[in-house]
Amino acid sequence: MQHGIREFRPRQPLDRQLSSDTLNRILRELESLRITRVVNGTFKKLPGGTEIVVAPQRGGGTSTPATPQPWDLIARVDPDADPEDENPPYLVTVRPGTLNGFLPSNYDTEGANGSVDVPCLGTGLYYAKAVITTDGQAITDVEVKIDTTAPIEQQPQPYALEETIEYLFGLFSEGQVYRVIGPGQITLRPEQWLVTAVDPPAAPGEAPYTIYYRLM
Repeated sequence: MQHGIREFRPRQPLDRQLSSDTLNRILRELESLRITRVVNGTFKKLPGGTEIVVAPQRGGGTSTPATPQPWDLIARVDPDADPEDENPPYLVTVRPGTLNGFLPSNYDTEGANGSVDVPCLGTGLYYAKAVITTDGQAITDVEVKIDTTAPIEQQPQPYALEETIEYLFGLFSEGQVYRVIGPGQITLRPEQWLVTAVDPPAAPGEAPYTIYYRLM
């Protein structure tokens, strides 16, 4: 199955390239960018775009929040950084927490593949994600991942869950940490996302529709 929108080719008639499938992909892409809410923040539509304001945790991301929460990000300047560096690197740690009762399997692992003292540059945006593994029905494992790649959008599955799901819980940027989930532990559940009629019509005794699910 093709993913994404194929680039338009120059010097070819536009009406030949704008199929209904392409237009539907563009529509879905635009719909996925629609902002419905910002947890612990606000958003405002402006003539030139949308402004998102996320409230930083108390302490500017360099100290422990007044009320520590599971899944909080804690950032500190790398002690080996050059003291004269205007944008020193940081070490970011995730406070241990559970997702549906699962403690991340790498919760105490240090470095780029763990959740303790993950090295991050002093510039750029880092995404803190819980990477969830399922057997299509239930969660089997959870890991923490912090990098500069935005979470992959979860794809609804018929009567099942996707095998790998990335759930965003925090952000780090230029010394500031942001919590983008509510307080406490993370609890997710399969939710009905879409119901479609089967084609061709179902035979007697078969379901006349297909239900797609996401972990929300």
